[in-house]
Amino acid sequence: MSLRFQLLGPLRIIAAGRAVPVGPQKQRAMLAALLLSANERVSLDRLVGELWDQPPHSAVANLRTYASGLRRLLTELDDEPIGDRLTANAAGYQLRVDPEELDLHRFQAATELGRAALASGDHAGATARFREALDLWRGRPAEDVRPGPELGARITLLEEQHLSLVEDLIQARLALGEHASVTGKLRLLITAHPYRERLRHQLMLALYRSGDAPAALTAYAETRAAFADQLGLEPGTELSRLHLAILRRDPELSTPDAATESPPPAPAPESPPGQAEPPRQLPPDPAAFVGRVDELRAIERACTAANGPRTGPAVVVLHGPGGMGKTTLAVRAAHRLASHYPDGQLYLELQGGTPGMPGVDPLAALGQLLRALGVPARDVPLELGEAAARFRSETAARRLLIVLDGAAGAQQIRSLLPAGRDCAVLVTSRRPAGTLDALRLRLDRLSDAEARQLLDALCGDGRVAVDPEATGHLVTLCDGHPLALRIAGARLAARPDWSVAVLADRLDDERERLDELRADDLAIRSSFWNTYRQLLDSADPDDRTAAAVFRSLSLLRVPEIPVPLAAVTIGVPERRALTLLDRLTETHLLDAVGPARFRFHDLLRLYGAELAEETDPAAERQRAVRRGLTAYLTTVLRAGQLLRPQRGAELATGPSVVELGTLDDAVRWVNGDLAGIIAAARQACDAAPQLSRLCVEAIPSIVVWLQKHNRWAEADALVAVCEQAATATDDDAARARVLALRATLHWRAGSLEAACGALESALELWRRLGDREGEGRALQNLGWFHHRTGSPRRAADLVRAAVGLLADAKPVWLAMALHNLAEIEFELGNFPAADEHLTRCLAMRRDHHDAVGEAITLVALGRTHSQLGRHLDALTALTAGLRLCRRTGNREDEWEALLSRSEVHLRLGDVALAHRDGEEALTLARAVGDRYGEAAALRQLGRVQERRGERAAADGYARRANRIFADLPGRRDGVLETFLARADQSAGVPASAGT
Repeated sequence: MSLRFQLLGPLRIIAAGRAVPVGPQKQRAMLAALLLSANERVSLDRLVGELWDQPPHSAVANLRTYASGLRRLLTELDDEPIGDRLTANAAGYQLRVDPEELDLHRFQAATELGRAALASGDHAGATARFREALDLWRGRPAEDVRPGPELGARITLLEEQHLSLVEDLIQARLALGEHASVTGKLRLLITAHPYRERLRHQLMLALYRSGDAPAALTAYAETRAAFADQLGLEPGTELSRLHLAILRRDPELSTPDAATESPPPAPAPESPPGQAEPPRQLPPDPAAFVGRVDELRAIERACTAANGPRTGPAVVVLHGPGGMGKTTLAVRAAHRLASHYPDGQLYLELQGGTPGMPGVDPLAALGQLLRALGVPARDVPLELGEAAARFRSETAARRLLIVLDGAAGAQQIRSLLPAGRDCAVLVTSRRPAGTLDALRLRLDRLSDAEARQLLDALCGDGRVAVDPEATGHLVTLCDGHPLALRIAGARLAARPDWSVAVLADRLDDERERLDELRADDLAIRSSFWNTYRQLLDSADPDDRTAAAVFRSLSLLRVPEIPVPLAAVTIGVPERRALTLLDRLTETHLLDAVGPARFRFHDLLRLYGAELAEETDPAAERQRAVRRGLTAYLTTVLRAGQLLRPQRGAELATGPSVVELGTLDDAVRWVNGDLAGIIAAARQACDAAPQLSRLCVEAIPSIVVWLQKHNRWAEADALVAVCEQAATATDDDAARARVLALRATLHWRAGSLEAACGALESALELWRRLGDREGEGRALQNLGWFHHRTGSPRRAADLVRAAVGLLADAKPVWLAMALHNLAEIEFELGNFPAADEHLTRCLAMRRDHHDAVGEAITLVALGRTHSQLGRHLDALTALTAGLRLCRRTGNREDEWEALLSRSEVHLRLGDVALAHRDGEEALTLARAVGDRYGEAAALRQLGRVQERRGERAAADGYARRANRIFADLPGRRDGVLETFLARADQSAGVPASAGT
């Protein structure tokens, strides 16, 4: 057995103890579908339906491609092949997997053994088998695969089997007497699955057998209330019978193994004299509660851990934006902790987050707390210090849990903290109360899974599960915001005639989204307004300025806002901008993603933009947006000039979002901020004509760099922006430049006719404009196209004409034409001419500090040197070119440089170095998804093995290369093929031939 397949979590293939990349998304989905039906024939129709919502005409052909990729991968990994694992016929595909190779099979086998042991009364054996099965789960089945309808249904079924197995394990542990040990796990499970009667039955039984009959009865009351409120149902027969048995203290509820459990903790000291009944002030435990598992655990750890060095109470501050569920979490945690604090649970609403209402004064709050503890009203001190001292005295020997909800900040809280080490305080606040000695937990958005679960619980009728795609869209539109999700769930519950898609469609329009997010007394705007108004109504002028900054920055549709961008947009120095941004972060109107980078939640950005439209004059809003986007695009222009210096001799000046001075700066920024570049460019096209012109000027260099970096999707997005900008400016020269960019994307996609048409249209535009430089560049581009598509002689004529037109143009354009002419001459076998053109081109590119162009030319020159017999010169050039490719992120030419250097090493007889470079080329080509590069590297490795005398290994490499080449009929590189085709002829050239 050489391979392991893992479905119970992220999809994995394990070979030799390590996870191996499976390939692109649809190939992963195909593997998941085949593994779920392992050793069975899966029809083409099922696979097509699984991989595509709307199958393309080429769906079956694409399936063959994915199957070919899987077959190749499995063949390479399987060191003990037992025939072809993946077989195909006209009906479909079948993947052969041994039972021990697939975690799903092992899970099912262990489950069956455990249930057999449970049925026979072997509870210890059942526990061991169940744990063995559960240990195989690493997360949601195939969680990194986008599920189609069948995969989604199978995943749901597997999750149900997993939950049933967890229940079986708890049953076995209860039979072994592990009652107290399972209660915490059961509470967490009930939080996630509130309507699972078996879990609630097990919790009641565990609590009763642990000696806590009141808690067991409370658990039944909670169950009955939740079922009545959410489902309109009474608990089932089994739960009702258990409830009656607990009331009767039925001896049959005991278990003979109960003595094996550790004894319960010693009872707490009796309440102090003078108080007949401890206060129980907590609001009802929320019924629809999901997620926050880590936060609940952290709260419970902090509030139930041994005191250790702590001299005061345990304090936990739950902070975050309005509507994030801070109160809900605090109340849920308090109910779960209540049994640890038998002297009472106090709840106090401090109103610190409600604008227009004064926060509760600490003295008044102390009066409420003291009266709740039994202190007569006449004995409550009227001075803050005395009242706080009395409160500390009253709490010193008590075990109390106190919830302080909606605190304004640390100053309001500090006097309300008890003295006892056995007390705990849960605080909710929009601010972190950083000066308190406390555990601080920031609440943020719910995960997608938690959001879906919350919607399902609120909706209550299964509509959420019926349309998972619409539900996912609705979760995205709600931005994972708990209050927004609660409103959406309430609206669905109120409108049983709506599907989830209907509500999602209503929220899809950004202009109407905040209007739609309201239900009864809940409104997302109200929550945001409460936070915003704290700044707007503040006596601190910095707060009022921060409110204006919130409005201005929300007009920018970029994913992150660095400090320089904020400073330019609002027109203040960077230090002042950082102060205001920090203020917005403290109030949770903005999130910090680094020391000097910030971002909005989507709904808050919409709210801020709405406020700006209502509050600020249109001209002021437009100026702010223009300032910010101009700085962004100026930075893009500067980055492009550093990446390809031929775009201009002088670096662009003016405000920018980051300081760029070197090529390395530019590479680092473009790599890290590409999503922001695309977003800023898109918004700029809609903002003003002058910004459209700046887009056309700034973006092309980035597009060319992205193409060399094999980031074609991002390049396509930016070219689409350029096309829109060129149309907006009504500039034929801009249109011609963008047509050349689009042509490259057409060529990459295999749309050769469209690519040629775009290049010819660009040539026509340049000629109509009478622009000789533009015409020369267009001819050069057409020559490049014909060279790439197998017409080198036609290409040579076009590029020679381009060289003539560009002789008096900027040297950088002439250098590009000379490079392309050299490659054409190389393929035609005229190596001295190629050497002459490349030498001249290299000098020009070095003069202009064009590192990207220099790297490409060095690689080409290295091949040419080798063809002329100067192999040591070739190694020098290729090594220098490889170094520059890596520095500039040019992965396309990097693998070509490695492959070419492998060939030179082979010609010099250094088989070990040839093999090393070939392996590196293969790894890189696979990493960037270049199938031609992968095939060429495999073929080269076969030649290396043949030189070593390893005929069988050489044949294996050749077969794998030929399989890929067969799928790529039109994608061979003529220059590289010419170079590698001389392998046999040049293999014997001695090292002394170099210069």
